[in-house]
Amino acid sequence: MARKWRPKSFSDMVGQEHIAKTLQNAIEGDRLHRAFLFTGTRGVGKTTSARILARTLNCKGGDPLHPCGECDSCKDIDGGNPMDVLEIDAASNTGVDNIRDVLERVQYPPVIGKYKVFIIDEVHMLSTGAFNALLKTLEEPPEHVIFIFATTEVNKVPQTILSRVQRFDFKRLTMAQIRGRLRFICEQEGINATDEALDIFAEKADGSMRDGLTYFDQAYAFTGSEMTADSVRSILGIPPVELFFSLINAIENHDLKGVFKMVDEACSRGIEFTPLLDGFGKFLRNLLYTRINAFSADDLSITEELYSKFKSVALGLSNGDLLRISKMLIDLQAQLRYSTNPRLMVETSFARMAWLDRLVDLRKALAAINDPKSAADEALKKKVAEVAEALTPEPTPEQDLSMAFGNYPETNAGAYSRYEIASAWPTICASFADDGDLVFTAALAGTRLETGDIHENPFPIALTYVGETENNTSWNYQQLQEHPEYIARLQTILEDKLQTKITLSIKTRAYTEAERQIEAAKKMSPFELDLQNEPGLAKLQEIFAAELVYSTQMKKNVAPTGDFIDSNNDN
Repeated sequence: MARKWRPKSFSDMVGQEHIAKTLQNAIEGDRLHRAFLFTGTRGVGKTTSARILARTLNCKGGDPLHPCGECDSCKDIDGGNPMDVLEIDAASNTGVDNIRDVLERVQYPPVIGKYKVFIIDEVHMLSTGAFNALLKTLEEPPEHVIFIFATTEVNKVPQTILSRVQRFDFKRLTMAQIRGRLRFICEQEGINATDEALDIFAEKADGSMRDGLTYFDQAYAFTGSEMTADSVRSILGIPPVELFFSLINAIENHDLKGVFKMVDEACSRGIEFTPLLDGFGKFLRNLLYTRINAFSADDLSITEELYSKFKSVALGLSNGDLLRISKMLIDLQAQLRYSTNPRLMVETSFARMAWLDRLVDLRKALAAINDPKSAADEALKKKVAEVAEALTPEPTPEQDLSMAFGNYPETNAGAYSRYEIASAWPTICASFADDGDLVFTAALAGTRLETGDIHENPFPIALTYVGETENNTSWNYQQLQEHPEYIARLQTILEDKLQTKITLSIKTRAYTEAERQIEAAKKMSPFELDLQNEPGLAKLQEIFAAELVYSTQMKKNVAPTGDFIDSNNDN
């Protein structure tokens, strides 16, 4: 099918209309470049476009943009061994001598058409010497010569070559474009194929029209003119979506037996583990997208019936659960290639998914504990009970099995209770700096959180600026006063950390006596601190009028008696 239905003119090209239009405009305006570079992934039409360009330039028919197929040049090219078009596979002709043979032919004029066209496929495989041999000819090619290079790895082509060619980037084809071309071929060939069957080809092709036609050829040889989705999946080894529905139901219900049964059924159908995991990844993606209404059924290339089924399945799994399962699937795909027992790895990984505890929002649970009004809500009480049960120190046998599969309790490090929010304030402030918000961080530098009645609602919190006097007019305090959005932002952050409503006030006060001593100690050197804390050292300084000359950090030693001597202080 790929050979039979290969495009013969620019109007037949699918998915590369931008390139076809550019080349047509160049031909019509007689502004044709002498060297082209076609780059893109496999099967998107690079070599085919090169042949179409060669046919179009040499056609002697009346339409300069559509090869007639009847003239001597068109028949010569269609014959498979044209005199004026030379195709070279650079993967097997990499050396300087191969390129010199090409350059020797450059000097001869075309025999039938107007141009002598040289198509070099996979040009990135040429050696450095071969590229160097091309440079002079590319810079000043004869009037009758056109070079067309094709490559899948343009990054390996030297810059000296790239600067001498006109580059065209071929796009990957969309599923709709591949499906539309396959539908056209089915109509021409008299093949009755369902839309779902064509969708399977389009998805498996992964942007390559040639791959899509190859899979289509393979299935056509098996199914004949009646092509269904089930028959296509069978011949291509693609797992049916029903397997994934049974798997997600088993995961939702902690059904280990159902998980193992699904894997066994996939193996009995001859499905390899790589397409099985790829299919489950797509299934999870579609399941999540349908839940959040991100795309329609047409966007996901599924039927409305299947879209509705996605909406109603696995309601016991939250979006967070689906994301955790997806992460475990990605890890499994990365590790599978190194496994000596892939089936066991797949089964145990699916079993871990089935035994995962469901995500519990611990911030809401903490809010239920901290907020008496919220605690009265029965739903939140139930959540608190679930958290307490999950964290019980004596697990049930069922929980022991969960731990065996690597399932450990999760905590939310971002949540704080009313009792600990004040002491956690320095850590919270440090996180602002980590996020790169330096002005906001500077405005809060040196502040303290002081809380009111622990049982009062909304919970009272005071952001306090402490200084030498009660009337603190420091720069950071003024910044907060001048930016009310900082206060609103801070209130949102604290309510998110506490999961309860708060009242936030801004105040200033002077240091207490204890705080003054602490602040003074911060400004003292280690020697001054030792003088303050060690009466013996202070007495020695007084007797001998001692001065600190220098200090050194001494290693820790162990005395012969076994007593530990710590000489880590500066002396």
